[in-house]
Amino acid sequence: MHMWSSKGLIPDLNSYRGRYTLFSLLVGVALISFAYLGWSLVNKISQRQIDNITARTLAAGVLVDAQTQLNLLENKLQRILNEPMKEELSATEETLHNLEQVLIDLIESLKNLPSDEGMLAEGMLEDKLQLEREVQRLIEVRRDVEGWFPAMNLMLEEMYPHNKGILSELQLLRQEVEVGFPQHQQLDAINQISTLQRLWLGITGELRLMVANRFGLFASNQETEFSRRNGNINDFAERFITHLNILEDYFDANDQGFILSDSLTAMEVHYKSWMKRYQRVLQFIEKPTWRMDLYLMREAITPLLDRIRQRFSRIDLTLDTQSGDGITHLTDTAKQLSLSILGMALLGLLLLFLAFQFIKRNLLQPIGHTAAALKQEARGGLEPNLPAKKNLREIQDLIDAFSDMRQQVHSRQRHLDHVAHHDALTQLPNRILFHDRLEHALAIALRGDGLIGLMFLDLDRFKQVNDSLGHLVGDELLKLIAERLTSLVRSSDTVARLSGDEFAILVEGISSREDMMPLAEKILRAIEQPVEVAGQELRVSASIGIAMAPLDDVSADFLIRDADTAMYEAKRQGRAAYRFFNNEMTARAAEGLQRENEVRLAVEAGQFSYHFQPILESNNGELFCYEALLRWHHPQRGILTPDQFLPVLNDTGLITTLFDPLLEQAIRFQKEQSCGAEDVAISFNLSARLLNDPVFCRNLLESLVVSRISPYSLILEITEDILTQELAEADRFLHQAKSLGVRVALDDFGTGQASLGHLRQFPFDLLKIDKEFVHNVALDSNDASLVRAMIQLAHAFNIQVIAEGVENEGQLTFLQQQNCDYIQGYLVGSPRHKQHTAEALQAALLFET
Repeated sequence: MHMWSSKGLIPDLNSYRGRYTLFSLLVGVALISFAYLGWSLVNKISQRQIDNITARTLAAGVLVDAQTQLNLLENKLQRILNEPMKEELSATEETLHNLEQVLIDLIESLKNLPSDEGMLAEGMLEDKLQLEREVQRLIEVRRDVEGWFPAMNLMLEEMYPHNKGILSELQLLRQEVEVGFPQHQQLDAINQISTLQRLWLGITGELRLMVANRFGLFASNQETEFSRRNGNINDFAERFITHLNILEDYFDANDQGFILSDSLTAMEVHYKSWMKRYQRVLQFIEKPTWRMDLYLMREAITPLLDRIRQRFSRIDLTLDTQSGDGITHLTDTAKQLSLSILGMALLGLLLLFLAFQFIKRNLLQPIGHTAAALKQEARGGLEPNLPAKKNLREIQDLIDAFSDMRQQVHSRQRHLDHVAHHDALTQLPNRILFHDRLEHALAIALRGDGLIGLMFLDLDRFKQVNDSLGHLVGDELLKLIAERLTSLVRSSDTVARLSGDEFAILVEGISSREDMMPLAEKILRAIEQPVEVAGQELRVSASIGIAMAPLDDVSADFLIRDADTAMYEAKRQGRAAYRFFNNEMTARAAEGLQRENEVRLAVEAGQFSYHFQPILESNNGELFCYEALLRWHHPQRGILTPDQFLPVLNDTGLITTLFDPLLEQAIRFQKEQSCGAEDVAISFNLSARLLNDPVFCRNLLESLVVSRISPYSLILEITEDILTQELAEADRFLHQAKSLGVRVALDDFGTGQASLGHLRQFPFDLLKIDKEFVHNVALDSNDASLVRAMIQLAHAFNIQVIAEGVENEGQLTFLQQQNCDYIQGYLVGSPRHKQHTAEALQAALLFET
């Protein structure tokens, strides 16, 4: 289908594809344009905001650095106020320089922002210059003591000499007293002088505290403390002058005043001069400029610092405002984009509505008419009515395709119906069709007096054909069997292949069971006739089960079950036969199911174990080996022999699960018996099911390879039936085991179908004569001749012989005379649990004579 017009560049508008292509191109261009415009707008705004954020981040970082430098400067100035060390003065100058550099960086960063804060930062530079000048003044004042503390000179030059004068006069008085006073008056006079000295020291101490408190930068309640100290000084001064007068009177009363009057007068002069200068100091201290560094700090520097901080706060606020403005701008942009998207969505909805109207008129309605025609065709109505008006190319192609499909569907429906109800190999009815016909026949039979017969047929040993000759030969054999069955029944009867080698035959319109017998016999004879497939002549047989309705059952499923049960009964009784269903078969099947369940539970409970029976050399009674015989320790029925459970173990495959733990038990027993002596051999019986299991065979061979048990200590026993059923598989496994050193025995010889060819082909080491032949060798000449011939035949093939079932001395004597190699039976030892095998051997005292 062409999408473009003959012009090559313009879509073909006579087709949906061309119109859809043009519409898609237009919508695509519009969407791409809108997306590009939106992308450009968002990218531009995003880049602008990123630049602003970057500038604000840089400015904020520089602003933090400026605030840090300013705080650092203030901290250093405080240190200078306390102690103007040279290091602090140098660090202060460095901090001023750093502050200037940070302010310059701040001005540069603010230039990148959309605001006028650059002028504000430039004003900070002027504040910084003024701050630098004031700081320089502070440093100079702090270096000059007189300029730093004006009262210091008065205190040192004028007040300090009077203080020394008073203290000297007091010392002189003490000395005069000690020299000029009688001994009994000295102590009292010295106490009076000490009191006066203590009062003067109180005056000078309070002055020191007053000055120290005044100097304290961080002292609280300075004014209160100043007043208290001043009061204390005045109080001490009054007491001092009063005590000075008392001391003068004391000396006069003791006629010593003429000696000490000069010292007292000198102290009074010094005191008055000191107090006069103290008042001048108070005047200095009460002035704001009593300490010039604090005055400069308070009146000049601190206001500049506060002003710079205010500028910092304003810039920080501006940065926060710009951040909010950026978010607002982004929000407005998002709203614009949202409105644009909403507009595009509305436009898209309008386009969708118009497109739907177009599609409804030009596509949906014609398709609806076509769908109605399809439904009419599906219901099997008349010829469907298809749209007759002129349509676009796709609709017309759909109508043409429908017509072609209609023809194909009718053809394929007939084919599928045949395939769904017939077997692909034999073209016979399959299980579905057979079940439908059986139900239909049952309904007719139940309404009338007639009977219907159901045959269930299964080929005997068909698996052996598949395994030995291949599935292609098996398929050809099934087709020939189907042809024979079809040729033997009436056209009204139904022959069906249910699965594999199972066939079923539905026979209608009969009056008794006897009517089914001739047909069953005819079918058995026909199947037993030789048939040539792929150049080979094959002979097969079949087992047939027959169920009658409504005599046996009236349900199709139950009737098939009954015929199947009867077929398995025919197989159980020897194959190549037919059997009618009866209720005893159901009971037997139920009993078999119950026995199977019991066996499964016994396997899980570990109720199976080996009993060991000795096998002795016939000429001297020495122990040759033990045969491991499987026993079931039933909790109610006691010890059961294999004929009561071994078929169930083989049919269910439980023998494979059970063999591994039993093998471990036998290996332990073998090692216990071989302790301190030569290895004692152990003999096992292998069923066909075990030999058919490649996993079992591989595991057993691997156990021999890793020497869990000596291969020569292992004897594998097989029956004659295995040779006829699984010849190739048994031969391969036995040769592999033989190559490892394992010995192989043929069990129950004479009871099966083994031939001389089997004795020649298989690598047997031992041959066991069945106890049925040994039982009467001392009494029956025929049995004696057979046993003698078996021994001679085995020795001719270099095979040693074991006679089973030896129970009396007459049998033993005969076997010794015929050179039988080994004997086994109750005469020399019964099967015992491993704990009692020694007792069995102790009972065998026949060879001690």
